[in-house]
Amino acid sequence: MNYTDFVTANADAFLRSRSIGFDMLATLAREQGFDDAQVLLTSSPVHGIATATSDIDLICVTPQAVSKGQMATQIHRDGQHCEILPIGTDDLDRAFADLALLSRCALPQRLAGYQRWDSGHAVRKKYLERIVYAVATDGKAYHLAHLGALVPVAAAQEYDAFHQSRVCAALAQRAGEPDAARGYLINACLSAMAAALSLGGWVLSNKKWTLRRWREAAGPHMRVVDAWLQERLTAMWSSVGEPSCAASARGIAALDEVDRRLGVLMGAPSLSNAMPHTDAPCTQAALDKRSAFLIGNDGRARLAATTEAQAAPADLASLATLSAAHAASLLRSARSGTLSFSLMAASSCAEEKEDVHALAD
Repeated sequence: MNYTDFVTANADAFLRSRSIGFDMLATLAREQGFDDAQVLLTSSPVHGIATATSDIDLICVTPQAVSKGQMATQIHRDGQHCEILPIGTDDLDRAFADLALLSRCALPQRLAGYQRWDSGHAVRKKYLERIVYAVATDGKAYHLAHLGALVPVAAAQEYDAFHQSRVCAALAQRAGEPDAARGYLINACLSAMAAALSLGGWVLSNKKWTLRRWREAAGPHMRVVDAWLQERLTAMWSSVGEPSCAASARGIAALDEVDRRLGVLMGAPSLSNAMPHTDAPCTQAALDKRSAFLIGNDGRARLAATTEAQAAPADLASLATLSAAHAASLLRSARSGTLSFSLMAASSCAEEKEDVHALAD
């Protein structure tokens, strides 16, 4: 997939559909005081999925000092709704340097580093993602050179979301919650699609576009998604709408093969049957005999049952042997936030951990 041609053609087509040009976008930026900025068209227009009501999202990469809490400016001009956000050149350079370091870490460290990204960087990860695909007002996609670093980091997040939904789907099935099992199965399928798209170089974390991108990726000229995953996940999505326990059971069983394939493509095949988990330390404040507020280290309060949680099994294969009560206990803990099945808990070697520490230097 030639993403340079993809994003530039999409940007041109979008501007023609709105009867405007890059010169108008540059003018808007100048009017906001960004004469010295690189003005970038981002988001749905460059991905070719903008609608008639889509905003025009502009990012101005400027040598000027930019506040970390800077918000986008809303502008209405000639029937167009535009958002202009400034980002400092130095901040962007640091973000790309750290992204390159993070992309070389093992999968658990990629997950951990990107999860805390926004707390340590002026360029939030959603804007970093947009900038990679952005098209400047001279019609060039300057930042696609960083796509190779973005892909393994973004794909890891989608793979982890898939993995957690897969675990919860199996637990809900064992616990006798068919509707919940089907819901988790749908989430797992969508997350697997997003992971496959990201691995193919088409990263877009906004979930509302996942299905549309998936269908477009099946086109003869896209060549984005692994062929095996394209076939299996498309077939799975066609069947998830069946409101029957048998259909859900088949779908959940099929996730095993999907996970193995994603694990190979992610470069982490050993994690495909792993079920790492972490207990979230929290303070309990009892409300009655059956529930409590759980106040975690993140400062958030959650409502959960006070019944004692049971231990999680060591691997995914063991889920099939759990009793309904055991599965329900684990699912309740996951829903309350006191138990996480994220792959961040998987073990890794010391030197890989050192790479992540370098991001804070």
